[in-house]
Amino acid sequence: MVKYVVFNPWKTAASVVLGVVLGVVGFYAYQFNVALGSVAVEDFNPEGAREAIAALPDSSESSPPVTAFDYFNEPVYDVTEELELIRAQLESVPEAEPFNLAAFGEPIDDSTFESYLLVGTDASGFLADTIILALEPSGSGAPIMVSLPRDLFVWNACKQTFTRLNSGLGGCAGVASGSELLAIMVEDYTGIPVDHLARINFDGFSRLVNAMGGITVCVDQPTRDLKSHLLIEEPGCHNADGETALAWVRSRQPEVLQGEEWVRAGGGDFSRQRLQQDALFQLAGKASNFSSPASLTDRLSAVASYVRLDSSWSFGQAVATGWKYRGVSKSNVARFSINVSNYRTSYGAAVLLPTRPFAEQLAEVHSLG
Repeated sequence: MVKYVVFNPWKTAASVVLGVVLGVVGFYAYQFNVALGSVAVEDFNPEGAREAIAALPDSSESSPPVTAFDYFNEPVYDVTEELELIRAQLESVPEAEPFNLAAFGEPIDDSTFESYLLVGTDASGFLADTIILALEPSGSGAPIMVSLPRDLFVWNACKQTFTRLNSGLGGCAGVASGSELLAIMVEDYTGIPVDHLARINFDGFSRLVNAMGGITVCVDQPTRDLKSHLLIEEPGCHNADGETALAWVRSRQPEVLQGEEWVRAGGGDFSRQRLQQDALFQLAGKASNFSSPASLTDRLSAVASYVRLDSSWSFGQAVATGWKYRGVSKSNVARFSINVSNYRTSYGAAVLLPTRPFAEQLAEVHSLG
C-alpha cells in the first residue's frame, strides 16, 4: 500500500478526494432522508370522502333541530331559518347575489389549475387559523394567491348547514378527515378541486422563520397586540424572530402607542391576511439564498416534524414546488381579496358572508376561457 502511494500520488489523491466527496454527499443524503421521514403524511381523498358523507343517513326527518353547541362551538339547527336570515341580510348588500349563491362556487374544470391549500392551525390543531389557496394555471398566466377568511360562512356538507370555514378542520366523524372536509368546503365555495394540502402549526411556523433567519417587520410607532402577544417597542424596521413573526401574522387587534396611551389601529382579518401573505413572500425570497446542502438540510430538519402533507404529495414534491417559486415577488403573483359582508347568525356568532361568486372575482385576475 505504501509503495502504491509513493509511485501513484495523483491516483491516491484523487481516490482520497473522491472518498471524502462521497462521504459528505452520503451524510447529507442521510440527513435529508431523516428530515423527509419526520414529515407526517395523512390520507387525502376529498372525492371519496364526499361520497362517504353523501351516503350518511339523513337524520333531519327523524329528529328535531337542537340548539346545543358542538365541540367547535357551531350549533346544529334548522338551516331553513338561517337561510331566510341570510337572504334578508344580502338584500341590503349592493351587488350581492339573491339568497346566497355566492357561497356555492360554479364548478371549474380540475385541469384549469394545480391547486394548493396551505393551512396554518391554531394551538388545538382542530381549527384553521390561516387558509391560503394558491393556484398554478395549467397554461399561461401568473400564479394566483387568495386568502380565505377563516370566518367565511359557507356550506358544510357534513353538518348539512352553514358553518365557519375554519371549523372544517374538525372533520366528519368516521368518513372524512379534517383536511378532507376542509378541502370539500373550499371546493364547494370556490368551485375548484383541491389537489394538494399542507398544514403547519404555530410552532412549525415559528421554527421555519428562525431557520430562514427571520423576517422584516416595519412599524411607524411602538405596536402591540395583547391577544397575539405581539410587542414591538421601537418604531422602524426590525428583523423579527419566529416568536415575534408569529405574533405579527396573527395580529387582529393591534394597538399603537400615542404619547402614553395605547390606541387601537386597524387590524381585523383582512389586515392579518396581508401580513401573512407578506411573510410568505419574504420566506420565498429567503429560500432562494440556500448556500449549501448543509443549510438546506438544517432548514428542512427544523420544520419537518411540524408539517403535515396529504398522501398524494410527497415532501420531495412539496420542496420541488417551493424551489420552483423561490424568490417569487408580489408583482409576479395575482392576488385578490374575498368580498364579504359582516353577519351575525341566528345563534349570535359573528361571521362573514361572501357577497360575490368566487369565479367572478377570479376572472378579474385570470381568464377562465
